Amino acid sequence: MEEMSHQEQTVRPGVYLHHVHMVTHDMERTCGFYIEHFGGKIVFDDLIDGDRNVFMVVGKGRLHFFESRKSPPPERNAFHHLGMMVEDLDDFVGRLRRSGVAVSEIVRTPGGGFAMTSGPDNVKIELFEVRDPVARRNFVDE
Repeated sequence: MEEMSHQEQTVRPGVYLHHVHMVTHDMERTCGFYIEHFGGKIVFDDLIDGDRNVFMVVGKGRLHFFESRKSPPPERNAFHHLGMMVEDLDDFVGRLRRSGVAVSEIVRTPGGGFAMTSGPDNVKIELFEVRDPVARRNFVDE
């Protein structure tokens, strides 16, 4: 594959890397580590689909941890997926599908929704949007 020049690369408005999602078996220990050593600040801590989810801001980026009832074994890498926030989920999913990319059905959540796809090397990618103005405060720097 040829290397792309900087001029050929495209920036897509309304799409950005939002978070790295990791599984934890000990939420307090995990959060404490990133708070103490990296200055993390918890901005969301609640159940999503029955599992505890914590969003943490670290500098200008975010980490998303979840303590799942169906967690992989502790010796497995904790990385789960990349979270890509999009401004129009239906449109974005449609464009991917028209380009031949397999995308799951959109799951609607209060104030938004998400769908899953895979990138090269089988990297799991979450595509999500948050429409609700109150919920956006936990997910968007505006």
